[in-house]
Amino acid sequence: MSKIALGVAATFTAEPLGDALRFWLAELGIEGDVAFAPYDQVFPSLLDPGSVLGRAGAVVVLVRAEDLAGHVTAGSADADTAALDAAADDLATALRTSAAAAGTPHLVAVCPASPGHGSPGAHARLTAGLVEALKDDRSVHVLTSAEPYEPADPEAVHDAFADRTGNVPYTDHYFAALAAAVVRRLQAVTTPRPKVVVADCDGTLWDGVVGEDGPDGVVIGPEREEIWRELARQVAAGRLLCLCSKNEEKDVREVFARHPGLPFGLDDVTAMRVGWEAKSQALRSLADELNLGLDSFVFLDDSPVECAEVRAGCPEVLTLQMPPGAADAAAFLRHCWPLDLAAVTDADRERTRRYQEERRREQARGEMSLADFYATLDLRVTITPAGPGHEARAAQLAERTNQFNLSGTRRLDGDETFVVDVRDRFGDYGVVGLTDVRTDGDTLRAGAFLLSCRALGRGVEHRMLAHLGALARDRGLARVALSFRPTERNQPARDFLSTLPATIEPYGEEAAETAWYVLTAADAAAVVHSPAHTPVHSSGPAEERAAGPARIGSAAAPAGWAAVERIATRLTGPEAILDAMRAARPATVMAAEVAGATPVEATVMRWWAELLDKPPTSVNDGFFELGGHSLRLVQFMARVRAEFGVELPFDTLYTTSFTIAEVAKVIEERQLAETGDEELAGLLDELAGLSDEEIDALLESGLESGSESGNG
Repeated sequence: MSKIALGVAATFTAEPLGDALRFWLAELGIEGDVAFAPYDQVFPSLLDPGSVLGRAGAVVVLVRAEDLAGHVTAGSADADTAALDAAADDLATALRTSAAAAGTPHLVAVCPASPGHGSPGAHARLTAGLVEALKDDRSVHVLTSAEPYEPADPEAVHDAFADRTGNVPYTDHYFAALAAAVVRRLQAVTTPRPKVVVADCDGTLWDGVVGEDGPDGVVIGPEREEIWRELARQVAAGRLLCLCSKNEEKDVREVFARHPGLPFGLDDVTAMRVGWEAKSQALRSLADELNLGLDSFVFLDDSPVECAEVRAGCPEVLTLQMPPGAADAAAFLRHCWPLDLAAVTDADRERTRRYQEERRREQARGEMSLADFYATLDLRVTITPAGPGHEARAAQLAERTNQFNLSGTRRLDGDETFVVDVRDRFGDYGVVGLTDVRTDGDTLRAGAFLLSCRALGRGVEHRMLAHLGALARDRGLARVALSFRPTERNQPARDFLSTLPATIEPYGEEAAETAWYVLTAADAAAVVHSPAHTPVHSSGPAEERAAGPARIGSAAAPAGWAAVERIATRLTGPEAILDAMRAARPATVMAAEVAGATPVEATVMRWWAELLDKPPTSVNDGFFELGGHSLRLVQFMARVRAEFGVELPFDTLYTTSFTIAEVAKVIEERQLAETGDEELAGLLDELAGLSDEEIDALLESGLESGSESGNG
């Protein structure tokens, strides 16, 4: 079982979130420790390396606009707007500083404003400010809402009584929703994501069987269209979408042709396997075509038989059985955590197009000799200094590139970084390579020299080295040195280096692990690609797999997603989450088993079993004896007020007689007192609406009734 420590800081009392966070970590098979920074100490905790946050494996920061910048209102003065903007900038700076120092993912959640105090406008401005300030930081992530778990009823979000009593602004329902959204986002930013979604057709994309009902007989209703929209969002975010169906291909294509207004079309589909082979074989064929491992595939099918066959034949694939109903299937996809993507680059959005272009390249390569193919490829390589617009892509390349990464580095710490943009007659590859260099005496040293495998073997790597040679020569430097550290997957880099007229030299503190391949500047500038001597690698358009950061779960192996179907089908709302949390607690003696317990005592006993460290076994058990403290007391008081409509007096609570029996008695007495007052007020209101004659008639009726009663 994996482990992680979460550190939480908030501008309000957030400890009720702890139980829900621990529940979600356990649901994912993670041994989690959740520690809270002192109340309203967000900035000191972020900037102190020895704080709870500095020692955590992941950091969660919860803020409200009203706490950071005072009670500003929508349409407020310029000073209030400036205060919000300054708060967003200060918080973003503190988050970046903390994340850089700790090397851990940080998540900031902007929580809803309190009714009557905070302003929706202020909340929106703070959220937008943080999103803008942190948009290029890959270690800090902004959660703008608790969607898709947000309670449908706004009344279920805020708890005015608990906020007033203990600065606990939210209900158990909202804390459950927020914890789900927080853990879901943290997993998305710390866990490798699947790259390919493979969807069945009959019963998944449409209702009906196209082979029996015909292309005009299948039905794609509004709820089924929501599934198409979700898959279209996956394509837009950079996932490859494939189809795998036991049908005639012409029938499947005809369905698409007759529904041109659907959210995606065949142009958005990277590859298809439509026929009668086993789906496990079809998936293996797709993996070969895309040059991707099966552990990067998600397979969606409504058939339990087909899912079982794929699980047996392709255990590496994350196989998910879709619910049979269209509405349930659409909801399943919305709650399917593996389909989340924390950040999307321009390169991600272009991935499907580039795979399609690569297919055309492969077709052309098969129609002519290798030399003729390269001669007609019209390869254009542009190498420029990296600018602000390249930061996200450069960081992504450093994180993901494995096969052609000479030093295996994930860091860019040179003095200059150059990015490599490639295109040919089939299309634009985008930014696919980079070098990171510094000058050391008479040598230009490249600590990073890497290239996406979708451009590997076509001479791009040779032009990158020639660029460094020309750069060194123009600057009066004698040599170019390339850092190389062998890894399990960078054999293509070793093969490239073996073709160079280079000597190998040790250098620096890492000499035992790293070799430096050194060329004269003239030799480096003269390097050219020779197709006849190109090593054969397993190359293609695929993005390299992510190097694993500290992870919450593991998407690379299906075992890491054991809870996916349970989460996506059952834990889809705060009420369901709270029910699951209660069911997950250790078995306790329920009040019904205690002889003589009243209904109120039974309710109090159940709540204490959920809130306290030790479950009660008797109506005479005391709150503080069972591990109660002030925060749990506020939560209990809030439940009493919500359920029974009464407020408990503090002189009852902070005594040794604060037992289940005693507090139940106080609840019942207060209910009776308030009910009596309400009934009396109601009678007075009724009498106030009667005339004198009507009142006299009521009195006479009462006297007669009393006389008959006495004579009887």
